[in-house]
Amino acid sequence: MSELIPRHVRRQLAALRSSEAQDAPPAQPSPSANPTDQPPGPTRLTVAAPSSLPPAREIETDLGPCLSLRLTPDRGHPAYGPWLRQVAADLAGHPAGADRRHETVYLDLETLALSGAPVFLVGMLHAGSQGFHVHQFLARDYSEEPAILEATATLLAPAQTLVTYNGLCFDWPYLADRRRFHLLPPLPAPRHLDLLTTARRLYRGRLPDCSLNTVETHILGVGREGDVAGAQIPQVYHGAVAAGDLNLLAPVVFHNLVDLLTLACLAALWRPHLQEAR
Repeated sequence: MSELIPRHVRRQLAALRSSEAQDAPPAQPSPSANPTDQPPGPTRLTVAAPSSLPPAREIETDLGPCLSLRLTPDRGHPAYGPWLRQVAADLAGHPAGADRRHETVYLDLETLALSGAPVFLVGMLHAGSQGFHVHQFLARDYSEEPAILEATATLLAPAQTLVTYNGLCFDWPYLADRRRFHLLPPLPAPRHLDLLTTARRLYRGRLPDCSLNTVETHILGVGREGDVAGAQIPQVYHGAVAAGDLNLLAPVVFHNLVDLLTLACLAALWRPHLQEAR
C-alpha cells in the first residue's frame, strides 16, 4: 500500500510516527492479519464514540438560540493529540493553516437529506498558531436551523480559506440554499480547497473509492468505533428530537468531529498537492 503515497508524504508519515511513538506503544496487528495489508498511517488509531454529548452551552443569535459545542481535538479524542500537534505545526504558515485566528476554516455539515432539507449540525475546525479548536453548532429541533446558520455566518466572516471534502458540490451550495430558504443574505465566498479533488487526483483507481472514510482508513490508518453511517444520520436526529434526548446525537457529533480531524490531517499530508478551486 505504501506505493500509493508520494515519497515526501511517506517521509512526513515517518516523522509523525516517530513523534507519537513516545506517547503510545505501537498497535499490534491481529495474528491473522497480513502486515503488508495494514494502512500506512502514522499509527493505527482507533477512536470511539462517546456515550453522551460533550459539554455544550446555549447561545443566542439574532435568529434565536442553539447549542454551541467547543473543544480542542485532543480533549475530544486523546489519541489524536500528539499527532495533531505535529500536524498543526506542519500547517503553520500555509494557506490551509493560517496563523491568524479563524482565517482558515475546515467545514463539515450534517443534514437531514441530500437536498432541500434542514441542516442541523455545522462543524468548523480552525487552524492557527495556537493549534486547532472546533466549534459545532447544533439545532436541538427543526426550528433552530436559522440560529445555527447565523452562528455559522458569524464564525465564517473572517475566513480567507475554506477546506472541505466534497464541499464544492455539497457543503457550500447546501449552506447557500438553506440561507436562501430562510431569506438570509448570501455568504461571501472564501477561496475553497476541496480535498476530494486532491484525493481523486492522487488515488483514483488505486483505492476502492475516494470517500472520506476510505481515504481515512487506507491513508491515515484511522478506525472508528461506534460511528454512525451517513445514511442513518437523519433517522438518528429525528429519533433524538422525538425522544427529547440530545445524548442520542453523541455518535453524530462524534462523526462530524472525526471528519474535521481527518480533513486537517489530510490537508497537512497533501500540502504540496492542494489546489484552490477555480
